[in-house]
Amino acid sequence: MLKRILFLFACAIMASPFLSAQITTSALGGIVKGQADDALTGATIVATHLPSGTKYITTSTNGGRFSIQNMRVGGPYLVEVTFVGYKPEKIEDLYLQLAETSQIAPVMTKADATLETVVLTTGRRNSILNPSRTGAVTSIGRREITVLPNISRGIGDLSRIAPQANGQAIGGGHSRQNNVTVDGSDFNNTFGIASGGTIPAQGTPISLDAIEEFSVNITPFDVRQSGFIGSAINAVTRSGTNSVAGSIYTYWKNEKMQGNKVEDATFPRQRLDYRQYGVRLGGPIIKNKLFYFINYETEKSTFPGQSKLSSGANGTFGSASNIARPTAAELDAIKAYLIATYGYDPGRYDNYDVNGEKKKFLARLDWNIGVKNKLSLRYSQVESVDPAFMNNSTTGSGAFFASGDSRNSLNALHFEKSNFFQLYNFYSLAGELNTTFNSKVSNTFRATYNNQNEPRQSDSKAFPFVDILKDGLAFTSFGYEPFTYGNTRDVKIYSFVDNLTVSAGKNNLLFGVQYDFTKTLNGFQPYGASYYKYNSFADFQNGVTPTDFAQTFSLNKDYSQAFPRFNFAQVSAFFQDEITLNKNFRLTVGIRADKSTYPKIDEVKENPLVTGLTFADGIKVNTGTLPKSRILLSPRVGFNWDLYGDRSLQIRGGTGIFTGRVPYVWIVGQAANSGMLQVNQTFNAANSVPRPGPFNPNIG
Repeated sequence: MLKRILFLFACAIMASPFLSAQITTSALGGIVKGQADDALTGATIVATHLPSGTKYITTSTNGGRFSIQNMRVGGPYLVEVTFVGYKPEKIEDLYLQLAETSQIAPVMTKADATLETVVLTTGRRNSILNPSRTGAVTSIGRREITVLPNISRGIGDLSRIAPQANGQAIGGGHSRQNNVTVDGSDFNNTFGIASGGTIPAQGTPISLDAIEEFSVNITPFDVRQSGFIGSAINAVTRSGTNSVAGSIYTYWKNEKMQGNKVEDATFPRQRLDYRQYGVRLGGPIIKNKLFYFINYETEKSTFPGQSKLSSGANGTFGSASNIARPTAAELDAIKAYLIATYGYDPGRYDNYDVNGEKKKFLARLDWNIGVKNKLSLRYSQVESVDPAFMNNSTTGSGAFFASGDSRNSLNALHFEKSNFFQLYNFYSLAGELNTTFNSKVSNTFRATYNNQNEPRQSDSKAFPFVDILKDGLAFTSFGYEPFTYGNTRDVKIYSFVDNLTVSAGKNNLLFGVQYDFTKTLNGFQPYGASYYKYNSFADFQNGVTPTDFAQTFSLNKDYSQAFPRFNFAQVSAFFQDEITLNKNFRLTVGIRADKSTYPKIDEVKENPLVTGLTFADGIKVNTGTLPKSRILLSPRVGFNWDLYGDRSLQIRGGTGIFTGRVPYVWIVGQAANSGMLQVNQTFNAANSVPRPGPFNPNIG
């Protein structure tokens, strides 16, 4: 589907599951002049990142212009400018921001002049009134990240720094329309379901203590930034410096930190215990040459698994808002029967806690190979287990509960092993080589690998899921959660990008290519362990035919589970020219071309029964046909105009086309729901055929 959205002079196309590597560095540019306003060609500019001793060297070209690309984010920097016959000049305390080019204008004094050497202290430049900005961008550094309140301690919460943000929804769009990158790696919930919005691992795939700088860019007219129609959210991780630095920290909360009163109503606090522990350490392996940074963080949480209580000793049904209809005696009898008859222990039914855990790790190496080559390597992972209640849905089974009734209503109380655990795992590897060939040509090559792995687990052994009614209403449930059996989602993304920058007088040219390849696998076999529904527990005991039955069967020859898959590949090329028309006006023009393809795999099959059908308006559907391969063009233009030449008033803007992504679950679902990999069988009435027969604990 193709959608065009006009927003703040930006035209955005939402097309394929688009991938994009973003910007991970900063840049420095400007013009070197003498006192007579004459341009100095051949001046030497040395920028030193003081914390690490990393040096960047270039010379000014025609017109005194210079440009240094691929610099470390942050600072402070010391910039030294020298030229034969002129006194050296120093610019101190300079800080660079992510994905922006800071501009300086050194004015040099002749060596025989009486004026002493001038040392300029810039401090932190204005983040808004600077010549490199064309679109709406908000950036924060390490200091702001440290002091900003952050309830989840996740990078997702940082997006609220942008005035256009409502949580992770930015510019009036959905959070899925953003593109989040860390060190240029795709840090998106690419599959497209589960909590955390557009960010995997519930919005916290990386420790907040490992982030150096963070930016939200809504209309970046730089063609390197793409893969979104909401915003580009970029972050870079911390690096080691010449000083050994680290921290040990902990955060916690419990039920005493939560309220228990609304107006005149008071309610009991439920048990809550959340603890986060972390440590980071960074420093030099070889001073000025090789640096390390590591971070480890763990979270453990305990909270009530079931807030309802069985009736009886706890009180009568309805006497309190959490006293359920089933009595302890009834549920104990059901549990004893299941253990004695089938050897199946369904677990507890009330008064139990559940435990969650999350572990994060990051390691980074930065190597100043020489003045011209700098390499960075970063590996990070998060592994988490999140307990969850059983799903309340009966979708796909044909079964229904009475109006207003459900498995989780106060009429019912299910057993513990009908719950499940959702795992949120995310693994990321990134490498980047920045090369300066000479004062005019520089290059960035980046390779990244990301794996979003999110299977489900259950404490139950393989056993059918059973709903028991009493007097026509839900009463209890036990067995393997109906949507957990074989449930998994796995996305692997490989990305390679190369950017070549050429400084040619007033023009700063960018040439770039990119290749991305994605492998997506999904396991979703609803009612894979089978599903039964009975009007009473006596019917279940006595072998009465259930009122409802459902099971999904694999169509593989060996009956093993079928896993829908699809592959996605994209090749991109882009060009951009940043033109300094004069000292007050900068114009950026560029174009990006992306071509998406879907390599054929066996799991995407045509269903001939569907192919033969004709739908509304004469539409024909082939379940084996994936989206067409096409070239998407994204032209962009942006400008920055300093009206008075002193950055007291500037006008900036632009227009362009931006291409976004669709959740991969939409496409892999085409293979899963074609009817060619698995089939769902249901039974919902006494005269239905085939009849399921009495309860059978042996699934499949």
